[in-house]
Amino acid sequence: MAQTTPNHTQTVSGWAAHDSSGVITPYTFKRRENGINDVTIEILYCGMCHTDIHHVKNEWGITMYPVVPGHEITGLITKVGSNVTKFKIGDKVGVGCLAASCLECEFCKDSQENYCDQIQFTYNGIFWDGSITYGGYSKMLVADQRYVVFVPENLPMDAAAPLLCAGVTVYCPMKDHNLFESPKKNIGVVGLGGLGHVAVKFGKAFGHHVTVISTSPSKEKEARERLGADDFVVSTDAGQMQSRKRTLDFILDTVSAHHSLGPTLELLKVNGTLVIVGAPDKPIALPSFPLIFVTHSLMAQTTPNHTQTASGWAAHDSAGTLTPYTFKRRENGINDVTIKILYCGMCHTDIHFAKNDWGITMYPVVPGHEITGLITKVGSNVTNFKTGDKVGVGCLAASCLECEFCKDSQENYCDQIQLTYNGIFWDGSITYGGYSNMIIADHRFVVHMPENLPMDAAAPLLCAGITVFSPMKDNNLIHSPSRKKIGIVGLGGLGHVAVKFGKAFGHHVTVISTSPSKEKEARERLGADDFIISTSIEQLQSRKRSLDFILDTVSAHHSLGPILELLKVNGTLVIVGAPDKPVDLPAFPLIFGKRAVKGSMTGSITETQEMLDLCGKHNITCDIETVTLDKINEAFDRLAKNDVKYRFVIDIAGKTRL
Repeated sequence: MAQTTPNHTQTVSGWAAHDSSGVITPYTFKRRENGINDVTIEILYCGMCHTDIHHVKNEWGITMYPVVPGHEITGLITKVGSNVTKFKIGDKVGVGCLAASCLECEFCKDSQENYCDQIQFTYNGIFWDGSITYGGYSKMLVADQRYVVFVPENLPMDAAAPLLCAGVTVYCPMKDHNLFESPKKNIGVVGLGGLGHVAVKFGKAFGHHVTVISTSPSKEKEARERLGADDFVVSTDAGQMQSRKRTLDFILDTVSAHHSLGPTLELLKVNGTLVIVGAPDKPIALPSFPLIFVTHSLMAQTTPNHTQTASGWAAHDSAGTLTPYTFKRRENGINDVTIKILYCGMCHTDIHFAKNDWGITMYPVVPGHEITGLITKVGSNVTNFKTGDKVGVGCLAASCLECEFCKDSQENYCDQIQLTYNGIFWDGSITYGGYSNMIIADHRFVVHMPENLPMDAAAPLLCAGITVFSPMKDNNLIHSPSRKKIGIVGLGGLGHVAVKFGKAFGHHVTVISTSPSKEKEARERLGADDFIISTSIEQLQSRKRSLDFILDTVSAHHSLGPILELLKVNGTLVIVGAPDKPVDLPAFPLIFGKRAVKGSMTGSITETQEMLDLCGKHNITCDIETVTLDKINEAFDRLAKNDVKYRFVIDIAGKTRL
């Protein structure tokens, strides 16, 4: 707010830092007189928060010196303004992080003033009168009554003080995720410091199974015996982390030091949630794989009797060069269909596997999981397909068929899913993909292609299409009763389909790209409503807090910080691109906007069929460039450089035959 020169007449003694050395020394300053909406508080206790250290040392680059820290304040009221009715002299009260907000926005009116974009803090903020606020490392405080709370009579004022920051910081996400009145959950708390120890107490008080996750083995005794934690995991112990994989419903990360979220994310169940409340001064490393994918459990390999000769193209080492390759496929089983492959899309994932960028490739590898073709044979148990049907095969070849996810048509999250290539099939054989003339597929992992869609331009829908469709469906964007503002980061193979879906489903679509040259095609060719150059600070600032939902399709390393600022409060960003290095996740845009970052992988077979049917209804296909088999390596090189609009599709049964 614009600063004025207020008439502050009350002399107060406190302690302040005067420069980035962070040394705190005695300091005498002025506070305002008690206004009509104010209470004056004699400060008895003030907690010390890591945020105080960051501010006094100017580690976030926003400190206004001199700074008097302190936002965990308890004390006694000594004076009340004429408009104050809920407090009286002598009341035990507390003041936390907030000193002022606009009082007029949707959040202020809905008792969510902590998300007002004009909030001002108890210290290092600008109050309504234009003065800089000073915190609780002082003898007294004048506070607007609307930012003051009662301290329960039975709580000691010293031990209750940190609840005004640490307590409410861990309480809010627990409340938001229905952990107070829910049945018993398995929750994890990362870090056992000022925030973490309170989170453990809350978790136990609300009846949950609490696991503490820490880098310090020495903290196990206090976690279990002093705080009542049910389990303890040393986060640097691979064995302990592996043994708790997919066991937790919810994790609260309280750590304020820089760290990677990858190992912690692996502890979550499918659809589990990790909430960050610590505020590291450097971006957190967020690997996309644990967020997007479920790690596959390889089945025991056998030596099956594969008798059918197939011809294809394979990479044999990490150079990633594809060469003609003859191999064996199994005979058509009772649950199988044999497919003559007509077209196969080329995906960035194919490059990663061919070059072993993810360290999991089993050579030789025949890529391809965007497969369309015609059925030439059906097994005796197959009733939903017949010879001649136009069909597609996407990313999945097998799953356990018995787990909760398989039984609920979410087999894409089965922990034994196997992929169309570089997977292990039920018979123990390594799967080979669609860069070949034919494939045998279990009918439960095959879909019908709409009659009105061309088989070449529809092929990438089996990966790119379902990959962007699934999170849109999960976030209620397919049949939403109201028009939403959605953002699409990246205008490549995934992004251009996401724009088409967004427009077909009636939403306002903004493309977010590093390339100004793509604006014309985004607007005129794909129908996008807006375009933001993600390197333009002015454009990003002008759209701040404007989007309900963002889909990030970029597979290159990038920071999520500027993108997150585009989201409204409670907005969601979903990552579907899979960078081979962790993306940068700064904590501030996440924490101060109550925003969610989620991951999503390919969809289930049921979802894939639903997606294709809608594409048939809306006549949605991918924009493609068709290549012949002899041009595969050239297309690979161009794909790596994003030199395609927007997807290469191999004409498997075309002029250059295998």
